[in-house]
Amino acid sequence: MLNKLNHIVPDLLLKPRFRFYRHLSVQIIIALITINNLSQDSGIPVRDRLWTWLLAWAILDAIVYVNACLLVPRMLLAGNMKRYFIWISAILLLMASCNIFFYFYFGNLTALTVELIFTTIYFLSNICLIVAGITALCLFKNGVENKRRIEELQNATLEVELANLKNQINPHFLFNMLNNANILAGEDTDKSSRLLGKLNSLLKYQISDSSQKTVSLRDDIDFLNNYLELEKTRRGRFDYAVEIEGDCNIQIPPLLFIPFVENAVKHNPESDSFVNLSFYIAEDRLHFECENPKPRLSHPKKTGGIGLPNVKKRLDLLFGADYSLSLCDEKEKYIVRMEFKI
Repeated sequence: MLNKLNHIVPDLLLKPRFRFYRHLSVQIIIALITINNLSQDSGIPVRDRLWTWLLAWAILDAIVYVNACLLVPRMLLAGNMKRYFIWISAILLLMASCNIFFYFYFGNLTALTVELIFTTIYFLSNICLIVAGITALCLFKNGVENKRRIEELQNATLEVELANLKNQINPHFLFNMLNNANILAGEDTDKSSRLLGKLNSLLKYQISDSSQKTVSLRDDIDFLNNYLELEKTRRGRFDYAVEIEGDCNIQIPPLLFIPFVENAVKHNPESDSFVNLSFYIAEDRLHFECENPKPRLSHPKKTGGIGLPNVKKRLDLLFGADYSLSLCDEKEKYIVRMEFKI
């Protein structure tokens, strides 16, 4: 029962299908808080009391949504508490002034009375309570969203790691590399030793280093270099280039680029093939580009690997909306462009 309740409450707060009921609940609460305007002095016409109620409702409604949609996300959640409380205080002062004005206008008052002061204090206390409640609800909702985001990211990261262990440590790939090293051992022992060293570094990074939450961009580029160098040894007529501009001593999530590099290698022509990678780091953003030629004869795309949907899902979880990814299918080549905040 408790476990079911733990799922119901977050769903009511986050699921789009409950959005109407969330807004309806807010409107009912505001209506009940402001309905006391109908029970004002019987000397005030009913029409004026109704207008006072509707105005109070509209004003409180505006406060609630300005607080929930602007002040809380852009100030409080951004860590600017001082600015948030200044704005809330200004709004409360404005509401107190409006409340007194309404009583003078609709109630035909000519002087400030004790009853009006207490009525204004009561009105402001109701505003404070509902603003505090909405703020607490927004903070709770943000906490639930962050918790779900972390859980989804952990699950997605685990899936990525398992997929990499299953697909990248490929027996066929290992067989080719070890066979090449064996052939080279009789011809060029130094070259064979270098090949085995790169293979060792590649496997170590895949199995061990990539399990960390973040890795150095330099280490990730070294991993890509080792992968492409091994492919060059295996293929024969294959070239690659890696261009770097900016500071590589930054931390990034591991294995962000290898799915695109794997696809570039996989969908290269059999001869005169190449992969060009570029990394540009500037103004707290990383720009990545991967380019490869298209085969002269198109072949059906093979399934396997991590897959673009999982890559996009992981990028969504890691960076939210603060990234861009474009896949350009040009006449003679494929180009992948990715950019995100670091």
